[in-house]
Amino acid sequence: MHGFRTAIKGLLLASAVLGNAALADVTIEPLTWNFIGLDSNNVNAGPNRFPVGARVCSPSGTGANDVLVDFTFTTANANINLRIGSLSTIDLGSFTAGQCKDAYFDVAVTRTVAAYDTTRGYTITASELNTANSATTPSPRELYVERLISQSRNSITGVAFGPVGGPLTSVGPGGALNLVIGNTYDILITGQTATQGYEQFAAFAGLTNSLYRIVAVSTTLSAVSAPNSGGVVSPNDRLYADACLWEDDPNGPNYGACLGSGKAGGTFSTLYTVEVISVAAGADALFSLIYDYSGSSYHYNSDYDAGGRIVNIIDPNAAGFSKLFIPSTIPTNGVSTLRFTISNPNAVSISGYNFVDNLPAGLVVANPPNASTSGCGAASFSPTAGATSISFNGGTLVANGSCSASVQVTGASVGSYNNVSNNLFIGTTDTGQNATATLTISDNPHRLQVLAHLVKPTRC
Repeated sequence: MHGFRTAIKGLLLASAVLGNAALADVTIEPLTWNFIGLDSNNVNAGPNRFPVGARVCSPSGTGANDVLVDFTFTTANANINLRIGSLSTIDLGSFTAGQCKDAYFDVAVTRTVAAYDTTRGYTITASELNTANSATTPSPRELYVERLISQSRNSITGVAFGPVGGPLTSVGPGGALNLVIGNTYDILITGQTATQGYEQFAAFAGLTNSLYRIVAVSTTLSAVSAPNSGGVVSPNDRLYADACLWEDDPNGPNYGACLGSGKAGGTFSTLYTVEVISVAAGADALFSLIYDYSGSSYHYNSDYDAGGRIVNIIDPNAAGFSKLFIPSTIPTNGVSTLRFTISNPNAVSISGYNFVDNLPAGLVVANPPNASTSGCGAASFSPTAGATSISFNGGTLVANGSCSASVQVTGASVGSYNNVSNNLFIGTTDTGQNATATLTISDNPHRLQVLAHLVKPTRC
């Protein structure tokens, strides 16, 4: 029976995917579960944003050029919409022969009881620019707003991020992921469900498609139980595990039910590879959701609201980092104040600024150093007398703010000392910005000129 169902599913999927584009350069298939929802008791708690995605492939020998993917609602419902500010069209660029890419759209449910048990039809269409080649997801298909029950057995156990391939840095609830525009990162979500898993299982992070392009997804599941009518594998290259072969055709006699059986879940990890494509107007909140169907009801992780992280998207070219010597010319063994200035042009407060400045040979930190900071939060900046290297760590700058760090330096030999700092970092993120200044030590420094008072001559 399992083999028969799998074969039928394959035939139906092939027909739906190819549709009127069987001979075209692109095909498309849905990637996500059509059931979304709100908390069953309190619409203002829990999730209301869900990814709705499709996989686009170019099976032909020539590939495809300039492929655009469009999300379209086919029916009306004021309470189911694309998230404000998100994209309704995604440019996937060109495809080589046999290549597949995913497009995810951000659907938001209005937090009102009127949204429960309502639907809205939609399609996703991939089109090759300036050609007749296109493919559309099966129709009719719709998004259904269910009542989701907060469930403590579903929980997020960790979030980590870093460069593709690692190493990854763990970020606790309330912590921040500092990402640089134009870079590509791995974001790892780990969690757990009931040991045996569920008939329907989905786990994802709320990544806005106007800020991030999801390059790849890999979900590893500890439990995939027979007969696994939906053909789930682990690792799974999608966010959704359809273990029981869900009927998502609203015209089907078993709509919103399992056509077979099987479960997936347990301990899991979802690894995203994402490219940062835009800077947010402010900090972007990252909430991780587990939701499922089991025992004739729908559930989500009870730690959803408490488990949010903050994402700061940084434009490194906009970071400000400068320094100067005050005064810029001193006598031998004189003292100059070396002042660093860091500016944060982003619309959010950012923590973790750090840098190292190695003084050129011949300059040392003066005694006393008279080190100080201003506007840098709880930064660590404590140069010691006689040191030849200066470090600044843990600086926090408010949105559109700046901070300064000052220390006195001295030198015993005449000369011109060009001082170039190492790059400024935010956490482990290199902004690419350094600071340069020059101190001159002279044996004939500028002298103060004293103006004599004119005295009227005494008359004889």
